[in-house]
Amino acid sequence: MEKKKIVTIHQPNFLPWIGLIHKIFQSDVFIYLIDVKYSASNFQNKTYIQGADGKGSRLTVPIQKKPDMLHEKLISYHPPNQKWQRNHLQQISDVYKKAPYFHDFFPLLEEAYQKEHAMLVDLNVQLLELILQYLTYEGETHLSTDFDTTAGKTERLVSLLQQTGGTCYLSGKSGRAYLDEELFQAKGIEVIYQNFSHPVYETRNGKECIQNLSILDWMMYHPGDEIKETLTKGKPS
Repeated sequence: MEKKKIVTIHQPNFLPWIGLIHKIFQSDVFIYLIDVKYSASNFQNKTYIQGADGKGSRLTVPIQKKPDMLHEKLISYHPPNQKWQRNHLQQISDVYKKAPYFHDFFPLLEEAYQKEHAMLVDLNVQLLELILQYLTYEGETHLSTDFDTTAGKTERLVSLLQQTGGTCYLSGKSGRAYLDEELFQAKGIEVIYQNFSHPVYETRNGKECIQNLSILDWMMYHPGDEIKETLTKGKPS
C-alpha cells in the first residue's frame, strides 16, 4: 500500500500552543494559511506562558487596526508599543531562566526578536519555523500564497492538497462541523481528524504543567528529542 502524504493547513499563530505543533508533526506537509481575515480570537498575535504566580501570563504582539487580512496585518512599533520585543524577552527570561533547557532555545529566540518585522505573519512564520527546526520537523512547509487559490472553504483546501500532492487531509476536530468531505473524496483525498491529548509534563520544582500554554513552556523544561517523540507518536501511516 502506498504511503499517505498527510497535509495540514492552519494560520500561523504566535508562539502557538502544543496542539498546533502536534498537528504539524502528525503531517508530512504544513501550509501556513495566511491570506485569510485576521481574527482577534484565534491567537494570531498572542500566546500564554507560565506566570510568576503559577498561572498563565499573556504575551501580545501589538498590531495596527487596519488592514483586515492576516497577511497584511502590520505590527505597531509606535508609543507605547516601541519596547514590546524587549518586554517579551524579559518576561520569558524572568519565568524560565532557571529551567533546564532555557539556554538551549532562548538565545535563538532572542536573535529572532532582534528583527523589526513589519508584518505579523512574517514574525509568526519565522518563530514557528524556528520551533520546527529546533524540534527537527522533517516535513515540508509552504505559504498558502505560494499556490493558486480557489473559492469556497472546502474547495480551497482540496485545491491546496492537490497542488502539494497530498493524499490525506488532517483537520482539527472542529473541521467536522464545516468540511464537505465528499469534495475531498471526489478527488481521492482521505480526511482524518486530529487525535490530541494534551501532554502532562513536569515544570519547575516538579510541578505539573499548566495546560494550553505556548509550546515554549514544554521546550524550556524538556529536551527536544523527547518532545518530538511525543508529538510524532501515533502518526497515521
